[in-house]
Amino acid sequence: MSDKIQEAINANIAVHSAMANDYNTVEPHFRPESIKRVDEIIKNLVSTHPIEKALDLGCGTGFMINILKNYAKKIVGVDVTQAMMDKVNKSGNVEIELINSDTGTVALKKEYFDIATAYTFLDHLYDMKPTIKNTYAALKNGGKFYADLSPNYYFWKAIKELDKNKIYDPIIQREVNAVWKKDEEIEQQFGVKKEIFTIAEHQKHVKGGLVEEELRDLLTEAGFKQVEFIYHWFIGQAQLINDESVNQEKRFEHAHVMHGYLTKSLPVSRNLFKYIGFIATK
Repeated sequence: MSDKIQEAINANIAVHSAMANDYNTVEPHFRPESIKRVDEIIKNLVSTHPIEKALDLGCGTGFMINILKNYAKKIVGVDVTQAMMDKVNKSGNVEIELINSDTGTVALKKEYFDIATAYTFLDHLYDMKPTIKNTYAALKNGGKFYADLSPNYYFWKAIKELDKNKIYDPIIQREVNAVWKKDEEIEQQFGVKKEIFTIAEHQKHVKGGLVEEELRDLLTEAGFKQVEFIYHWFIGQAQLINDESVNQEKRFEHAHVMHGYLTKSLPVSRNLFKYIGFIATK
């Protein structure tokens, strides 16, 4: 293992050990609408690809494990931060095994899992290739690799090209602040040095986000035969769904319609989506 990979692992342990007690309340993907969205994706996969054994990479406090419980008989979660895994809810009629390890080197049974998931995780890796290769080997033929909520390079590139000293509409300003001030927020809230936070999210803060073309190359090089990309959370969506002057049901309906139009406009519209994900088939 290279020094850079180990440095990123150590940074992630530091950041997420500090955040473990508050992670489920400060991270927006734990909101009911986010859980519902991911559950629907898994449900659609299960309708044509039954799941018995599931692997969750970078499992953290158990966001994906809680969803996979409804579909799998056995779940294996892997994470480098023990403090996060200590928060996983292991209740329910499903066998849950947690492994404190790096996802690129962890020893997994070959051709064993029906699905592997990596939610808001791949951007924390210094090098994604070992994890993708390890995942491919652990999946059965026909197995699915679902990853989601990683920073989209094309979105972040557009935001970074703006003048950070200029004041924009709140829709834009929100994202400008996320680029230039998020490390300061983490340092103030959790006491983690800005430099450590940057190292912990190497693919986002150093490389600028995940690139669809590069992801496709990594996945096909590993052996995946089919890759479907997912773009999520268009710019302004937060303001739209939180606009209390409009009925909540209408807000979500409007967001759904907007998302549909922008999705149909891909790839032209991909710089308008904050996150990228994929479903790859072995």
